[in-house]
Amino acid sequence: MQATNGSAGSHRRGRVIGCTMALVFALSALIFMPTAANATTTTQVLALGDSITFGYTAEKFGINKPNEAPVYFETGPSDNFVKSWLSRVAEIGPGIVTVNSACPGETTNGFIGENLALGGEVSTEPATLTGIQGPGDAHPCAYANVGGLPLHNSLSVGGQTISQLEDAISVLTSNAGSPAHPVDAITLNIGANDQLAAIKECETEVATEFGTFFVAKQPHAPAPGEKLYGPLNGNPAHDVPIEKEAALSCIVGKALYVTGPHIVAQVQDIIGVLNSPAAGNAIAHGIPIVFLAFYNPESFILPGSDGLQGYTNSIVKSGIEAMGPASGNVHWANPYLTINKGNAIVEQNNICRYTEECNPNVQVVGGEPVGKDGDIHPSAAGDALLGKLLNEAYLAPAI
Repeated sequence: MQATNGSAGSHRRGRVIGCTMALVFALSALIFMPTAANATTTTQVLALGDSITFGYTAEKFGINKPNEAPVYFETGPSDNFVKSWLSRVAEIGPGIVTVNSACPGETTNGFIGENLALGGEVSTEPATLTGIQGPGDAHPCAYANVGGLPLHNSLSVGGQTISQLEDAISVLTSNAGSPAHPVDAITLNIGANDQLAAIKECETEVATEFGTFFVAKQPHAPAPGEKLYGPLNGNPAHDVPIEKEAALSCIVGKALYVTGPHIVAQVQDIIGVLNSPAAGNAIAHGIPIVFLAFYNPESFILPGSDGLQGYTNSIVKSGIEAMGPASGNVHWANPYLTINKGNAIVEQNNICRYTEECNPNVQVVGGEPVGKDGDIHPSAAGDALLGKLLNEAYLAPAI
């Protein structure tokens, strides 16, 4: 699944570490908007998402710990998108800045937050910094609000925590139509941490079932005469493979029937809010939203996950298209088609080139494949690729 969960100390999956109300949060934009020198127009790119957009990698985090200043993470896809954009000066004004509101580890729930008027939910779980946000946790940005780690763009106003969606509303309502600080593009990547959370849930559920009942209820209880081996049955040759098979079956089921549909609904809500007249009206201001789809760095760690990732990309894109004119400003950038292409050798080489999975400094002890089980986040080459794809999608017609 795409490398987006960037909570502190995590490497991959669960180890790898997102109207009247608009007026309430409008003041937050004043904190972050640059002063236009000599009344020169400054174009803004509003970057929204999780650790991918933030520019996080486990190695950068570890090297700079405990000084995790955002300046060390300013090489992400949106930064590279701006560089690509600047190479075509005729497309933009004389100045451009990135307002990066991304939060490592953010899920779609945290991105929207607990504001019911925006489609948010009241949390039924406490806000925690565990690397994976539970399905009942809609608190915004645990990376900052629980872990106390700094962001590029603070998600708070007057000491009150706000979500990325609320912050985006404040930027859009204050500046979208401003002649001095227009917002000319929004980049968005969100949903990969929902997938990572589902993987962790399945691994935990299956391990508990084997440890308690010696069989897995995932994906089904054993049929008459069927024997599923557990970790304590005295047959080591069967223990791990059967348990892993059960976990993979659980992951497939959640992806198809729970996580995938949830991501689609949340992405539709986010785009709908950004394009609504009372909450920014990006579409009316002609602001393109460039959605960065998911790649799969764990193709050889989770067998069969390529198919699931391709399926998730397809239903998210179809869900956006199903919104009709309400999503007429959304452009689609799909790194899966570049990173996860070719035969097994080509794909593994792509993963090693474009992600940190093969970085020897961040390998998981005992991980498989050996030497290729590191950090799912993009490498420098990966950030450059994602920035290029964002720019190409921006220049291409909307989906």
